[in-house]
Amino acid sequence: MSGAEGLPRTPIQIQEGGLPKANLPSARPFAGRSVAPSPATTELSSLVTSYLADSLAKGRSRGTVAYRRVYLGQILAWLEERAITRARLVTPRVLAEYLAHLKTRETDYKRKNPSPLSVKTLAAEASVLRLFFAWLTARRVLLFNPAEDLELGDRTDPLPKPVLTEAEVRALLAAPGTDTLGLRDRAILETLYSTGLRRAELCGLDLYDLDQASEIVRVRGGKGGRDRIVPIGSWALAAIRRYVQEARPELIARPKEPALFVASITGRRLSVKTLNRLVRLHAETTGIEKRVTPHVLRHTCATHLLQGGADLRHVQAILGHASIATTQIYTRVAVEDLCAVHRRHHPRRELKIP
Repeated sequence: MSGAEGLPRTPIQIQEGGLPKANLPSARPFAGRSVAPSPATTELSSLVTSYLADSLAKGRSRGTVAYRRVYLGQILAWLEERAITRARLVTPRVLAEYLAHLKTRETDYKRKNPSPLSVKTLAAEASVLRLFFAWLTARRVLLFNPAEDLELGDRTDPLPKPVLTEAEVRALLAAPGTDTLGLRDRAILETLYSTGLRRAELCGLDLYDLDQASEIVRVRGGKGGRDRIVPIGSWALAAIRRYVQEARPELIARPKEPALFVASITGRRLSVKTLNRLVRLHAETTGIEKRVTPHVLRHTCATHLLQGGADLRHVQAILGHASIATTQIYTRVAVEDLCAVHRRHHPRRELKIP
């Protein structure tokens, strides 16, 4: 998609003693994955560093601060390419042009078919910009928030990611072998599907977070810093039990390693990056054509629960959603099921129209 179609493609020009003349950004390539402010210290980079430190001090999770650092690092690199290094030079027009620039970018993950940034990603970037410039305004670095009215313009509520069928889930769960890594991966896949945990939540599990007798998992410091209790099924528990008894002792680097799931190379806690890769590789092995990620398994868990008759409020509690509105999006996936139920059970289902 191109949010900049029809606008002039000239770089932003800085006028001496004044604000930038904001035109569309140039077509110069942009990496788009800066994870930290530029090493060169500028006013903006110093402010970003202070903002991130303040976010941590206020109790924001390290994950939240990490993605804020990524998004703010991206815009810092983009602004510095255009010689914009001071906060007062960032205008609403400049930010709108940056967002239009993002709409033309593609994901830089190593995929066969790169795709444009999702609406959800763009919305997250816009949200981080609004928060950062609101912080600058509250501290009187700026007189007004230039990102206050920043909107996507063409934003629509997206459907959840494609979910797997039950047959696809069975094939995926059967993909790992019975060697050390296979037992670990089977336990991970079973846990993701059974509990609907987020990636960071699964990687953050410790041995004592699993209560096999009560068949529950304790999620500590989930999204928003919230703790919760999540039920876990017998298949997942059996896979974890075998992994802990037969495979985990061969993987851990130290006897007192607390992490439930550990990486084969380091012997320490599994990283989100490794988790993403192992889920993708097993999906490719089974020949599933859909792009499978840990989050797709989370969506699949929620959808299958609803299709099986689970109450929406119960699914909300399992997933750890702060708002029921977030959970309701999963009901849109099952529209075809609702139509099928209507056709089977409505009193006038067999009426023949003359």
